[in-house]
Amino acid sequence: MNLEEARQQIDQILAGYQLANGESPTSILPVAVTAGKTYEAWVLCRVLQHLHHDEGYEITLQGSSMIRLKSAPGPINSGYAHFYLTRRAGDDLEVWTDVEFLTLSAAQRGVTPSLAERCDYHELDVMVVPAGTLDRPGIEAVRIGVECKNLTYQKDMLRALLGVRRELSFLTEPMRTPFHIWPRTAVPATPPSCLLAYGSDPAILSYAAPGQVFGIDFIYEPLP
Repeated sequence: MNLEEARQQIDQILAGYQLANGESPTSILPVAVTAGKTYEAWVLCRVLQHLHHDEGYEITLQGSSMIRLKSAPGPINSGYAHFYLTRRAGDDLEVWTDVEFLTLSAAQRGVTPSLAERCDYHELDVMVVPAGTLDRPGIEAVRIGVECKNLTYQKDMLRALLGVRRELSFLTEPMRTPFHIWPRTAVPATPPSCLLAYGSDPAILSYAAPGQVFGIDFIYEPLP
């Protein structure tokens, strides 16, 4: 399947959430989308599908279907398309793309979002946070962080991912997450955020062993 065909399949999946929100099924992908951003959008679809089928969330697109997904790093910005998730338990969530979080090292130094510098925040390709979260979320607000690589998976990517894990949480005994099945019910981290690494290269699985220690899930997910 080429990129245009992949984009069409992504649009078809996301259109279901647009229709559920009373919108017309117009693409929310950026007009000029790279292979990397197409892959991020595909992983977003997979994350939404898991949260719906495994966790029982109902999902709706927030904002007009003409609004595009955020595709450059920065704080949460309601001017971009995102997804609102609800279920009976009442723990409503929002799913955003390309959002930065305020790091553990910044929290340890007492840095607030208004005073944060570039070294105090890092981007996640997909982020799941409690509904109503604003600005750059603190580590306690990150429920799921997702990194996507549509590249040959190499060791420097593992090293960077381990750095992200360190800036999200402390290594601890297993702690409960808010999830019943997916992606994890417990993670050896506090705050107990789930960190997922998706890759289109099957070699990503050869780097999975450190994730067993630090609570990172490595997932081989080719483009459709």
